[in-house]
Amino acid sequence: MTKLMGFKGKLLSGAAGSTPSDSAILKARDVSYKIDSVTDDVSDRGNIHEVVDVAQIKIGLQFELNNNDADTLAQAIRSAITTGDAVAIRTRDKAAGYGVDADWVFSLSEEQPLKGAQRIKVDAMPTDKNGRYPVWGT
Repeated sequence: MTKLMGFKGKLLSGAAGSTPSDSAILKARDVSYKIDSVTDDVSDRGNIHEVVDVAQIKIGLQFELNNNDADTLAQAIRSAITTGDAVAIRTRDKAAGYGVDADWVFSLSEEQPLKGAQRIKVDAMPTDKNGRYPVWGT
């Protein structure tokens, strides 16, 4: 089995409401997403064991961009935050690999270190405001 290097991952963006195709975000730095099962206790008196069932799936996406006024994604995210709009983003672990595809709403923080480049850290949460639900797969 071939090990995958981080730089082989893909981050694609596009207009909310549609799946991004090949608009790769090459200026992205570290990218990570997390998928969690949100569970509910479904135990009853008929069993001695505490048991749970999946009530929801929670997905979060984080990535960094260098702060650059010419970066169209950074501008789109800043605009989306102030207007409440969404942006479509799709991740892949390699060109034709696994990832998550959704429309996202954002929060961001900006770092301005004394030594080093200014960076924008983006936290994204999926939204269905454009009729799309998050999809996990290839």
